[in-house]
Amino acid sequence: MDVPLAMSTNELFKTKVQVESFNKTLVRNGRKASNILGKEDFLRLLIVQLENQDPTRPFEDKEFISQMAQFSSLEQMTSMNKTLSGLIANNKLTLSYSLLGKQVDVLDSATGEKNSGVVSEINFGSGMFANDAPRISFNGFSYSIDDVIKVKM
Repeated sequence: MDVPLAMSTNELFKTKVQVESFNKTLVRNGRKASNILGKEDFLRLLIVQLENQDPTRPFEDKEFISQMAQFSSLEQMTSMNKTLSGLIANNKLTLSYSLLGKQVDVLDSATGEKNSGVVSEINFGSGMFANDAPRISFNGFSYSIDDVIKVKM
């Protein structure tokens, strides 16, 4: 079965109207358009595709299964990304605990200077929930765990 690769003038016009309508809703709802497609965008495209298919020539099973497999892959990648983010946060948490009482060198991101001291305190603040790294303190100053460049016993 041959699948037509060109759209008729009527189909092209319908698609253009729907795209313009969708773009206007992005601005109206306070959302900005981005170059990254998410799962909501994928589902909207699939729904528009299903709504505008020719009833005499519905999707082939292979196409639909392929699109559902892509959606499933997107869901799995999103889940894996969340899991990896959690693992990174837990790793930083464990690392910060292990630095207590140890001599560290940090590169101060604000001044570009290298500072050294014995870690006396760990501060989490809102870091555990806001993707911020835990902070270590020594000599009265606080530094991100990401700024540590050397650890000594």
